[in-house]
Amino acid sequence: MSRIMLAIFLPLLLYAEPFSPKQTLAQTPRDTPIRVLTQDSRSLCYAPTFSGGTSYIALSSCQGAMQARYDVFSRLAYYINDTWLCITAPDSVVERKRDKDYVHLSPCAINLPSQQWQLKDNRFYSLDGIYSIQDDGGYLYAAHIFAGGLYTHKLESSMQKWASTIATPANLTIQSAISWNVSYAQGQERYFLANNQSQKNTAFLYYNLLSGHIAGYDESSGRLYCMYSNTGKQSWDWVVWGLCTDAAPPKENRAFFKPIPIDDRHFAFLDKDGNILRLTRYGIHWGVPYVASKEYASSDVQNSPTSAFELDHKTQEWLRFISANIGENLHTCPAPGHKHNPLQSSKKSLQVAPLPPPPLLRRLLTTILPMRQVESKAPAKPLRTPPSPPLQGSPALPAYFSLNEAWIARLWHINISADSSRASSGICGTCLLQAYQAIAELLEAHAHPRGSGGYFFNTGARTNPFASFYARNPLLHDTLQDILAYYDSPASSHIEWFHRGTSRALASSISMLPQYEWSVLGQSVEESGIHTLLQRVLERPVGSVFLFTLVRLDSTQGRSFGHAVAALRLSNGVVIIPANAPSLSLEAFRARVQAVQTPADMIERLTRFGGRYLELVGLGVLEVSRAHRNPFETIASLHNCSGEGEDRRGNALLPLPELLNECISGRCVW
Repeated sequence: MSRIMLAIFLPLLLYAEPFSPKQTLAQTPRDTPIRVLTQDSRSLCYAPTFSGGTSYIALSSCQGAMQARYDVFSRLAYYINDTWLCITAPDSVVERKRDKDYVHLSPCAINLPSQQWQLKDNRFYSLDGIYSIQDDGGYLYAAHIFAGGLYTHKLESSMQKWASTIATPANLTIQSAISWNVSYAQGQERYFLANNQSQKNTAFLYYNLLSGHIAGYDESSGRLYCMYSNTGKQSWDWVVWGLCTDAAPPKENRAFFKPIPIDDRHFAFLDKDGNILRLTRYGIHWGVPYVASKEYASSDVQNSPTSAFELDHKTQEWLRFISANIGENLHTCPAPGHKHNPLQSSKKSLQVAPLPPPPLLRRLLTTILPMRQVESKAPAKPLRTPPSPPLQGSPALPAYFSLNEAWIARLWHINISADSSRASSGICGTCLLQAYQAIAELLEAHAHPRGSGGYFFNTGARTNPFASFYARNPLLHDTLQDILAYYDSPASSHIEWFHRGTSRALASSISMLPQYEWSVLGQSVEESGIHTLLQRVLERPVGSVFLFTLVRLDSTQGRSFGHAVAALRLSNGVVIIPANAPSLSLEAFRARVQAVQTPADMIERLTRFGGRYLELVGLGVLEVSRAHRNPFETIASLHNCSGEGEDRRGNALLPLPELLNECISGRCVW
């Protein structure tokens, strides 16, 4: 009967293919001088100028006027001395401390609403319509609507093609702040990296992902000054700050720095040779950045050095967006833009969906076919069942969820996807990669497990999962490798070493599954603390999902081993899902995923190793609490972002300006 149904409805299986939403690349720029008609009917152009230590925009003759771009982010951008500078509203007006003030130029940044201007009746207004660009007859101001004492002007009619062009942005630089903390007896203080020193006041820098530039801005000249590494093959050297631009960097790019996540808020920065950005928190050179080789860093302990830098929230979200795009974990494609905010609208208003299949076909797709699917080497993008609704709060799974036979078989197939090799990517050994796959597939579609393929790797008995993982997503693989490559300084104790491992696991989790919120429920290296932590797991709401990172001691060999497993809090207790046990039969696996109700039983499951038991000497517990909504998903998407379907959007590449899509609303604004 099922074969007859399959033959009848096979053409309709097109319904099950991931839907490819309509995407439109940002348009080819029509850079031209901004020509306006003043209130006294003069035809003049915007003219950037530098004077008195700052910048202004003058109204001047259009002869020889500088060209500008009105880009997809609604920015008015000029290319001056090989650097993209945008017309920016002053903070005094944005924060409503003054009703008018001069607009100025600052480096174009994708996270600055003060650089975004909407056209209304051929006049430039802020996104909220509170202030507009006006003039005093000679220079431009940002002025509140009822400020008074200024004149209005409008774009000339000849500017209509320019105004309607949603132009490709020139760069994807982000304004950032890089800080570090120091502890005193009285408490903790935060300092910000600023040129060749550190200071208490917030210092804004500009980070360009593609060139790796970390730059300060000189308002008096409109030039960027980048941080350069001179270490090369030396042990260490001070950084230097020198001129740089937005032009393509040289092959030997000494101004390149790559951020590496080391927990949920902190990042290390590596130069092109893999050397580490550092500074000391005490001593005569405190707060002065230098770059050290990994070998030097391993013994660099004087004056409390650190390589852990905290980035501002917007930069953290931008880097998280990049991870989500690389892993095809975005919720939207294309980005909705200002008029279609996913935090305020339903998903149906964001993406055009295909018509739902008729009831009989729906039953075929969700019931009959999954039962008939068998484990095999599947293509990278297999037939997918409808995803679970986005998590809106803790817990991650519905309270009624239980491991049925289909799920037990699926998790077993993930577990036996391992061979004898010790392949890994960063701290992500086979066990951790399998744990991520189990968590990802459970949260992706808890009602219907996959029958083949896999979220990160294609499952297959006694096969190396990293071969498939790397082939499918080399950038995500390399991101995890970078997390391992980071080395700060020797751990002062085994406790610090273990806590660092938990932090690295948190950083890896955010990189692998950035669409979810991750938090540390707790960690301990003491027997009583481990028991208490496991009791907390038992007390979590039914449906909670965890990642356990643990260290087990083999007393017979005097060696300790790291391990990781996924765990579920279900209605009948806690289920610990075995990982990297390829010799485990399905029957034995089924017995191992029976729920337990006490910390002692959980420890038994965690310490069983073949036919014997190891000692549990360290346990860290990470919890998936809810869906993470990244603000950059509302304003950015890269072309060919269809990904693997709904809630699996992205193009698996690093963001390039020429690949940026228009938003559903047209321009992409906050």
